[in-house]
Amino acid sequence: MPKTSKSKRRSLPVTARSSAGSAVPLPPIHVDGHEKVIIDTQSLASLPLVGKLGKSSTETRRRINHFHTLIKEYSKLAALRSKAPAPEIDEKIECVEREMAQMGGLDWYQKASLLGQCKSRGGDTSRWLVPKLRDLGLHKRGSKLRLLDVGALSCLNYAKERAWVDVVPIDLNSQEPGIYQQDFLDIGKQPADAQTGEDEDDDISHLFEQPFDVLCLSLVVNFIGDPVRRGDMLKQARRLLAPDGLLFLVLPLSCVTNSRYLDDERLLAIAQHLGLEQLSMHHTAKLAHYLYRLSGPESTESGQFKKKILYSEGGRNNFSIVI
Repeated sequence: MPKTSKSKRRSLPVTARSSAGSAVPLPPIHVDGHEKVIIDTQSLASLPLVGKLGKSSTETRRRINHFHTLIKEYSKLAALRSKAPAPEIDEKIECVEREMAQMGGLDWYQKASLLGQCKSRGGDTSRWLVPKLRDLGLHKRGSKLRLLDVGALSCLNYAKERAWVDVVPIDLNSQEPGIYQQDFLDIGKQPADAQTGEDEDDDISHLFEQPFDVLCLSLVVNFIGDPVRRGDMLKQARRLLAPDGLLFLVLPLSCVTNSRYLDDERLLAIAQHLGLEQLSMHHTAKLAHYLYRLSGPESTESGQFKKKILYSEGGRNNFSIVI
């Protein structure tokens, strides 16, 4: 298996500085050969923590949603800049960067999301998954389950299950010593294609040499601003799963109930295209939970899931997943 990226990531500023001290926009970021440009979320890790957490769950959620909006706006502006650079676009990008920095950047976003795991603010989504694993009898099998927790906010989410679950928690911007700093989409890439750290001792490629029995994408797909990149995350999850492995996907409820481009039926079709069988689906007041089993090969048909309007009425959001 190709050597993967190191765990220690190099923080990249959202803008570079010229010798005169003025902000210089970074060059466009191309993703897996696609023309579309997206925000480099790793670069947000270098922004200063100046934002404050909301005093209530409603206020925190409002600010998290606004941060998502800023990421989408950055993606659109960066795509425009890659096609037709213009000073006014650079100025708008700097305004978006400045507002994200004022909110506290990725570090603030993760702390706000971690606060959201408190029982008073909706709880830890792993508590929905564990009973499903038990119902499938996986706690009784002879060997431990290998579970990859992508975008982990706490290394203790599956601590109660440590007798039968072996967790590998990863995140772009680790908030705890027990969480490995790793880009999910860099797993399996050649060193030349992935961002790497400078310390050989930080290499965690051995953690990904074997497939995973369970892979968790809880509230991380919606953080990505580019619909194609979201599809790449689902395809990467499929590649990393063992035969009959389980994919646990959690999205904000509005992504499937109030989107112009996505609903439960469309998401199910995407999963089936990837060879995933839906075992369970559950909606709460704020979240949509899905559990899939890898049960077949990925379809060879291409271009089947482009951005397509399903609902044309006003008041809907633009969340979509493209494969």
